[in-house]
Amino acid sequence: MVFRSLIRTFAVRLVEFLKMKKLFLYQLDRLLSLRAMKRMLVTSTMILLACMAKAQSCPDDHHPHMIDLGLPSGTKWACCNVGADKPEAFGGYYAWGETEEKETYNEVNYPYCEGENPSSYGWYEQDGQYQYLGDDIAGTPYDVAHVKWGGSWVMPSVNEIKELLNNSIGTMTYMNGVCGQSFTSKNNGAVIFLPASSLHYPGIIGEYWSSSQQPSEKLKWAYGLYFHSDSYDWDSFARAIGLTVRPVISATNSIHLPESTSDQFRQAIFSIYGIKVADNPTDMKTLPPGIYIVNGKKHVIK
Repeated sequence: MVFRSLIRTFAVRLVEFLKMKKLFLYQLDRLLSLRAMKRMLVTSTMILLACMAKAQSCPDDHHPHMIDLGLPSGTKWACCNVGADKPEAFGGYYAWGETEEKETYNEVNYPYCEGENPSSYGWYEQDGQYQYLGDDIAGTPYDVAHVKWGGSWVMPSVNEIKELLNNSIGTMTYMNGVCGQSFTSKNNGAVIFLPASSLHYPGIIGEYWSSSQQPSEKLKWAYGLYFHSDSYDWDSFARAIGLTVRPVISATNSIHLPESTSDQFRQAIFSIYGIKVADNPTDMKTLPPGIYIVNGKKHVIK
């Protein structure tokens, strides 16, 4: 009797187990199906956005271009870095507030820092005292984007970087064999590509300056953009190190040219983005097709 009871109990438990197994397999299959559908949806969305972006990214190879990502503030981002001639090129490296490149970047050769007891690798044993250049250096003589490109181009503020991150989908990808982060707008599908241009980890990490100083007692840090793999965010960097810069044009600015009454200025040729492309109207015939400004008037080259 005891043996039969045990057999009966085992049979009941086996049936219950098989029912639970069937339910478990059903739920697992349903979960996997949902995940597959989610992956398909994300992939389809990225393909759709990429197709939409074809007409909203660089129209030709005559860089830089102003890319409209449909951002709430109206800020437009450049298609390439300062010092670069195409989107995937790294461009120049600059310490925060400096407008020329150097062979090495450290506190000792940073003109806006003073300290004592420098180490053999160029950094002070105790943090140096950094000179205050302003809470935001956009549009000032310390802004390498504005100095190099002119017009309305400036370094992005940390808030403009946050706006980009909040209104786009970042994906680690390649452009012409160069690793970097593409940011696809959630608003209109336009895309900008930022190469992984870290000075010490090129092709792996991207580090870009903002124009915003991080408030601190010694003023050592400034904000910027950081990305690695599919992780991206705004961050802080020591001002003395060399990072790349991706310019922007604020919605409050239009085409802005330096004010001058000199004959040299009146003869200079500017792009529609306010960048001087030639010094004399006779150079017009050497320029690629596009719209240019000479002495305040538009000229079209077909």
